[in-house]
Amino acid sequence: MRYRIRKFKGGLIIKLDGKAEDDEAARARQVLLPLLRRHGVKVVINLTGLDELGIPELGVLGAIRQEVKAQDGTFRLYALQDELRAQFDWNPFLQVYALYHDLESSFSQMPDLPLKRSA
Repeated sequence: MRYRIRKFKGGLIIKLDGKAEDDEAARARQVLLPLLRRHGVKVVINLTGLDELGIPELGVLGAIRQEVKAQDGTFRLYALQDELRAQFDWNPFLQVYALYHDLESSFSQMPDLPLKRSA
């Protein structure tokens, strides 16, 4: 799996491409989680390049979601392919994710980042 990360509207967009390896969640923890360690982080995951939505891919999403939650942040998914989107309708484990159609809708109603305090 390949990760592409960019800043957008005070948050991070992480694009996932390809297919995850069996140990992908461990790699995601090493590569992605240090970038998420800030209070109130806003993360949107772009799923357009995802080949499938299996256990390794869910492990990656779970690792990211867990860190964002620990940082009291906001986590959303968008642009899941139609054939993969059908899994969200019947799988109760996937219903913990907020799934959006496009980037703009995924950032709508997202809380503003907390103001930085000066010393």
